[in-house]
Amino acid sequence: MNYDYLIREINRSYPLRIEQIRLHREMIGGVYFAEGGGNRYVLKIYRSFKTADALQSVRILDYLQECSYPAVTVLRTAGQESHILLEAQDGLHAAILYDYVEGDNPEGKAQAGSIGQQTGELHQLMQGYPDELIHRTKTEYIGDYLSIMREMDCDSQSVAALEHYGNELWIRMSELPRHFCHGDLHTGNIIRDSRGQYVLMDFDDASGDYPAMDVAYMSDDTHFNQFHESMYDDTRRLFEQFYSGYSKVRTLNDKECSAVFDFIAVRHYQIISRIVRCQGLQSVSKAFCDEQYGWLMKWRELCLSRPQ
Repeated sequence: MNYDYLIREINRSYPLRIEQIRLHREMIGGVYFAEGGGNRYVLKIYRSFKTADALQSVRILDYLQECSYPAVTVLRTAGQESHILLEAQDGLHAAILYDYVEGDNPEGKAQAGSIGQQTGELHQLMQGYPDELIHRTKTEYIGDYLSIMREMDCDSQSVAALEHYGNELWIRMSELPRHFCHGDLHTGNIIRDSRGQYVLMDFDDASGDYPAMDVAYMSDDTHFNQFHESMYDDTRRLFEQFYSGYSKVRTLNDKECSAVFDFIAVRHYQIISRIVRCQGLQSVSKAFCDEQYGWLMKWRELCLSRPQ
């Protein structure tokens, strides 16, 4: 969006005087860094179909702040609203202004145990969350990627094989305990501040689905595009490090622990569909889909060959 327009709308809505703004990244949504009065802020603009997720994110962050859990702060407008609406060619987009958090992204392997403990604390704290959480569907986790492959006229046998694998994954997922999960937990969404606390951001994919999914995503030591058999054992080791901290607060049952490897496959279905639905079919190629088909089939066979 036009920078002058964004500055004008922020200054009109918030008791601030923003002087400059720049785009940080644009993928699922647009993230901007803003500065004014010697302070820094983060503006996140959500795509129109993500408005419900954006507003749920605000409610979760408000709850965590009330409970003194380290999470990014949502700034209020002059009228005490949690967000503003910005005009774009495709309609109105919700935008939320956050405090800028000073610090660095943590080193996932070296700090896995500490991050695991704080993640356990998050899951435990969210047991008391008073509002209903969004539940995401099989289509969001699995089916949308298959639809994209069909839209791209990918090989029908590859689509059928991935659909079969997706059904296997969904059956096992459906047997797992449900409660809060962050939904996109990785070191890029965590800042370690000057007090050594891990400040969590980006709750846009939070749900009332599978806490084990957060554990899996933080334990993922695979390469998204290149397959190596060693990634299974690397992931198991990272899971053990992460879980050594997590289990100080709460534990997973045997099915949840085994599901760590399933969720890594689910993440491939999920991430690709998110990117394409935001960036368009031109953002991926048939060759890329073929590579992902090969990756997922090899991962399935590798998981079947290893004790869970």
